[in-house]
Amino acid sequence: MDKLYSQFLTTAQLGNISQAAELLGLSQPSLTNNIKKLEQQLDVPLFIRRSKGVELTEFGQLVKVQAQEMQRRHDSMVHQLADMKARKTEKIKMGTGDAWWEVFVKHSLQHYNQSHPGISFQIEFGNHLKLMDMLIHGHIDLFIGHEIEGLSRRCHVLFTPLLQDEEALFVHRSHPLLLQGFTPETAALYPLLLVTPDHDIHQHLIENPQPKLMEKERKQIAERMVYEIQSLAASLDMLAITKAIMPYSNSMADYFAQFDIVALPNPAAPQKGNVGIYHLNDPLPAHVQAFKQTLVGFRTEG
Repeated sequence: MDKLYSQFLTTAQLGNISQAAELLGLSQPSLTNNIKKLEQQLDVPLFIRRSKGVELTEFGQLVKVQAQEMQRRHDSMVHQLADMKARKTEKIKMGTGDAWWEVFVKHSLQHYNQSHPGISFQIEFGNHLKLMDMLIHGHIDLFIGHEIEGLSRRCHVLFTPLLQDEEALFVHRSHPLLLQGFTPETAALYPLLLVTPDHDIHQHLIENPQPKLMEKERKQIAERMVYEIQSLAASLDMLAITKAIMPYSNSMADYFAQFDIVALPNPAAPQKGNVGIYHLNDPLPAHVQAFKQTLVGFRTEG
């Protein structure tokens, strides 16, 4: 991708020329001059200079959208070329949340591998916005996760629903709430443990932030102590050594029981959401399409 557009995107995302220059390994004057070159090429102002940074003009907003699409296509091309140059076997690059790996993905992969033993796999675990970012930049072919409410239409992806998930609140078997009784008011007195939470760096993927804001309000994130853990295994350890409460998929209840982690008896209606497969709105390679069908078939049979 052209370096001027790449530098423009970094500056637009950070909103600060000094921080962007440091991240890019450039001097501030060099980055400023490069942005001016791009503005001269396009014959429009891209940024409004403020005392604490910069913000995009109306022209800059349009250039940002187009530059992100250029970046996605460039990254996808680079990864495809790398695979071709290395003469790799056919590979499926996929992402998944820890829950779905345990519930059905690993079993689907085992079934697929029995009939396609020559296919390589690259598997990424993480938050659904992180995996979406990897998908649109060509780092993975598909991922299994919750449907993302408020997702930007510029992501150009397709979602195939597989199941409906219910959220439960998990604690260690020794947690006081199991003895005292659970209400939303008493639960708010204890720390909240979030497994692979969203990061600000991925917020550009969200077009309508309202669903995410309502979720934060429902969990009272601003008013209580919060543990943010990037590992499910570490999260289970934290539940054992603290009095934290962990919202997570109820489908993992049997798996968690072996670690003495149990669900609170929740008097309120459980939160529900769709879980499915995301991939770009482009034809999938035949071997990836076959694996997608294995995932769909496995859930249908299950």
